[in-house]
Amino acid sequence: MGARSWLCATVAVLPLLGVSPPVGAQQTLESLPPEAKLEVSEEHTTARLGEPKPHWVYVLDPVFPHLIASKVYVIDGDSLSILGMINTGYVPNLGLSPDARQLYVAETYWSRGTRGERTDVVTFYDGDRLEAVGEVELPRGRFLVVPKKPDAAVTPDGRYLLSFNMDPATSVSVVDLAERRYVADIDSPGCSLVFPTAERSFAMLCPDGSFVDFTFSADGKAEAKMNQPFFDAEEDPVFEHGVVSHADRRAFFVSYEGVLYEVDISQGRTQLAESWSLLDAKDQAAHWRPGGWQLLAYHASTDRLFVLMHRGPRWTHKHGGEEVWVFDVSRNQRVARIPLEHHAISLAVSQDSSPLLYALSESASLAVFDGTSLKAMGVMEGIGDSPFLLYVPGE
Repeated sequence: MGARSWLCATVAVLPLLGVSPPVGAQQTLESLPPEAKLEVSEEHTTARLGEPKPHWVYVLDPVFPHLIASKVYVIDGDSLSILGMINTGYVPNLGLSPDARQLYVAETYWSRGTRGERTDVVTFYDGDRLEAVGEVELPRGRFLVVPKKPDAAVTPDGRYLLSFNMDPATSVSVVDLAERRYVADIDSPGCSLVFPTAERSFAMLCPDGSFVDFTFSADGKAEAKMNQPFFDAEEDPVFEHGVVSHADRRAFFVSYEGVLYEVDISQGRTQLAESWSLLDAKDQAAHWRPGGWQLLAYHASTDRLFVLMHRGPRWTHKHGGEEVWVFDVSRNQRVARIPLEHHAISLAVSQDSSPLLYALSESASLAVFDGTSLKAMGVMEGIGDSPFLLYVPGE
């Protein structure tokens, strides 16, 4: 008798022999003792993060292996631990309220995951629970590219989020964060990205090496003012990841060849203050140059600028930094160099009186340094899949 026949015969005979299943299988819920019953509940709890701390850093990971499911990690720079995480949509952009109690994510979804109807939104997240609490649709869409900080930015007073578009015409979507509503789109003369310069003004970089300055009203009506070029866009373009300090109303941009441009934004518009080279003759002979993605960080109260630097030929501007160079901007002088164990692509520095400097590597590790003494404080390995951008409260 084959195995199948034997099994069928056994199953057929068991009822005739009076063989019963195990006793436990016959018990109903009513017959179980009270201590064996489990209460069924649909409720669940969410841990609360509490008040944002100056040494928290928000890490945006576009998750290159599967871009439609990106993430934002909240990390404590002191303990090097992950406090929480937000699941986001396709190539998101992050914005923080000035007190970091609210997070805003510009993101994109399709109705069938990777296909179907496209929807672009700004999602509002409670910074305490990391829960979505609202959203505003962006009717004109948003610029879909590897995330850059100036793709979307929050005005200094926290009232508006400005989101850059290219379809292929360039424009900026204005979202009222207080009223949670879309306001308008402001058309741009072919200029790109968004750098807030005051509560109701922002600048954009233009192809000829200039800024265009916009002022806008609560109804989204805007006025533009063109400026003269301040860099040669063909011979020595600037990195798109400049750094804007609203604390002292300045912005900094660095060129591929290491020229630093200091921009005054104290009047709500851009005005070149000065420019100088980060490199001396010896540095140039050794082929040092800036590189990375988010390669600049600035600490306002100490007037220190941190720059990722590497050795390489021209047009290696996307290579990660092997060192962080520290500059005293008030003296136009380099004051320190920090060797990095792993090449870094992005930098950030906390804005408190005891700052921490963060260096995000190409291999998804986060190195932390004392921002004053520059002493290494630790390294956190294995942050997500492909973390790319860093955000800190109050920057």
